[in-house]
Amino acid sequence: MKTVEHPLAVAYLEAVAREAAALAPERRNELLADLTEHIAVAFAERPARNEAEVKAVLDRLGDPRTIVATAREGETIVLPVSKWHSLAPLILLPVAGLLGVVNPVLGGIAMIAGVVLLWAAPHWSRRDKIIGTVATLPVPIALAGMAFTAATTAPLDPGLLTLVAPSVLVPAAASVYLLRAGRRMSS
Repeated sequence: MKTVEHPLAVAYLEAVAREAAALAPERRNELLADLTEHIAVAFAERPARNEAEVKAVLDRLGDPRTIVATAREGETIVLPVSKWHSLAPLILLPVAGLLGVVNPVLGGIAMIAGVVLLWAAPHWSRRDKIIGTVATLPVPIALAGMAFTAATTAPLDPGLLTLVAPSVLVPAAASVYLLRAGRRMSS
């Protein structure tokens, strides 16, 4: 039996794999490959004849937690993104314009919440976040314009539609863009 296939060595590598679950898959695989190679080299240099010798080699490598902690230094841990965190900005950004027609305060709150959630999400690039934020600019412009138009003209003025349409369509287009960009980043 090859020593790397020894049950103690296999259990050791499985323990490292469990501890390394939070590492990026490439880093985890690299770490396991390096440890497997170290074990193989150690046993090639000094063959282990019994369990005590296998344990001694594994003890020299170190505790699995310590090994993974060392591997984590300098690496950002990728946290899973919830479905809600992915969808909330995509829904809130275009809805903010519609809500602004009914209630400007709710429209403003939806816009701010959408932008905050967009910037808090780890799965979009900085460029994507800037695009999503800029796309919300028609919302406050439309809200201000609607307040001015409502104060000076009749409530069903056709000019009101020219304010509402961009405040809904531009953020909706940005949401479609962000949805596609998020899928690209996660695959």
